Amino acid sequence: MRQYRTSSKGPHCAFLPLGGRCPPSYYNDFPKRHNCTQRYGRESIDDNIATLQALGEAADAPQYDAEMLGEAFTSGANEHMVEQIGSRLTKLKTLESRLGVNAYPEVSADAVTDMDNIALIISNHRDLKNNEELESVSYHIYGRIKAMRFDGMFVVIEDVKGNELQVMFRRKQTIEVANKTYDSERIGHILDIGDIIDVRGHIKRTSTGELTLVGRSVAMLAKCLLPMPDGFHGLKDITTRQRLRHVDIMTNRDSKNLLLQRSHIIWHLRKFLHDRGFVEVETPILQHLYSGAHATPFKTHSEALGDDLYLRIAPEFYLKRLIAGGFADKIFEIGKCFRNEGTSTRHSPEFTMIELYQQLSNAEDMMRLMEDIVVTLSEGLGTSIPKFTRRTMNELIREHTGIDVEGCSSEDLLSILNDRGVDTTPLSAMTRGNLVCALFKDAVEDHITEPTHVTDFPADSSPLAAAVGSHGRVFESYIAGLEVAHGCTEECNPVELLRKLDGCGLEGLGHARDTEFLNAVAYGLTPTAGLGIGIDRLVMALTGASSIKNTQTFPLLKTVE
Repeated sequence: MRQYRTSSKGPHCAFLPLGGRCPPSYYNDFPKRHNCTQRYGRESIDDNIATLQALGEAADAPQYDAEMLGEAFTSGANEHMVEQIGSRLTKLKTLESRLGVNAYPEVSADAVTDMDNIALIISNHRDLKNNEELESVSYHIYGRIKAMRFDGMFVVIEDVKGNELQVMFRRKQTIEVANKTYDSERIGHILDIGDIIDVRGHIKRTSTGELTLVGRSVAMLAKCLLPMPDGFHGLKDITTRQRLRHVDIMTNRDSKNLLLQRSHIIWHLRKFLHDRGFVEVETPILQHLYSGAHATPFKTHSEALGDDLYLRIAPEFYLKRLIAGGFADKIFEIGKCFRNEGTSTRHSPEFTMIELYQQLSNAEDMMRLMEDIVVTLSEGLGTSIPKFTRRTMNELIREHTGIDVEGCSSEDLLSILNDRGVDTTPLSAMTRGNLVCALFKDAVEDHITEPTHVTDFPADSSPLAAAVGSHGRVFESYIAGLEVAHGCTEECNPVELLRKLDGCGLEGLGHARDTEFLNAVAYGLTPTAGLGIGIDRLVMALTGASSIKNTQTFPLLKTVE
């Protein structure tokens, strides 16, 4: 846990959520009162309206006092939060009115080409002795103030990479602020924990061994108007961390690292496929017909078209149309998909998936491709994943329940599921094959701990896949108990495909007759195989994340009233 800390007299307070009041559990994460030693200035908080009028761009611009800003920025600020916002506004007044500093400047990349890397500074001076000072070696850094001591005479700067460096301002010396001289002993009158600042100075190592930048100039890049979370407790409420992800990133290095790992996984995945000749494409998210999986869609309406539309469940039909048209022999898409269903640690209504198709290949090729992808991504993360094994669905069900489902009717399967405590009311209209899959998920899925390809799905559970007898040429890939991928040999016979889709429509399983898709297949679809991977679950499996929401930058959450 990254810690924002103060001296024993410093403020302890935290953000409150945007867009709604906090749940009662939220307030338990933070102390109710604190002692304030950061100098807030002598002005009363009642002067804040005048302060902001002085800072306004125009006389008729809306003016806000600390309480109004607290309500706008946190939607639930208590008196201690309002007090701290007021003190920060007072410092903002000092910066802008008295020193002529723009606390939110525009900065050109060309103007900061001399900016130094904190990690490199630390590396360059590992051998610097205690009390040794190099006045001839100057550095230029920026970052967020993570800690302050002695009224700002010592601050800790953290850069965007998470590297920290102490900065000190010497007593009875002047520093430069906005090209003006400023008494360093009054630095606490303009700085707060959370401010993003630009500092220039030279390097030394203190008597206690702390590598330190001796500051000679300071520039404000962004004044922080809200107090940072309590550094020794942080945001403990999981929902608050997910709702205020920006604060979670500021205070929790593990959360930031997980999201960075997600970015690296997607980058390596794209590179892997590009290196193997796959072409990336984009297909519509708004669709007239939903298809590609058994799921409930999100529905909307186009005023311009006068049509009802659906957020896509999967991009499958459009990708197959591109394959049929000869756009490329290997294609893939990474994008958002939506399913209007429940949430859990493994399910999210909005999620990211990659779907790919390759001509002249089959389900076995897709399994090998999946294995190569997992090896490549795990190596990129510096980890390793055991080799995949292959098991049929029937043998896994028999192993965990003692039941041979090959001889079970739909009525038998409903009875078995009912005996296991499963609510069978919504399952009564399912095909026999989907009931077998329901039994598998209830009895087996959580017990698949090693990387496994589950094969030989019932043919009627995957109508878009080719079949041999009663078994579909379908597989699902599991890692650490998570279903992360689904692949198959595609059904390329247009008449058989029509028969299957019409059957699904009659059974209310979410598929409908898509004439444009069938038109493409009727022109001739080269023997093709496909693979779909849930990016969020793959990140969970490769990083050990406990919830799918932790892998998403801003997961969908229920509004707090």
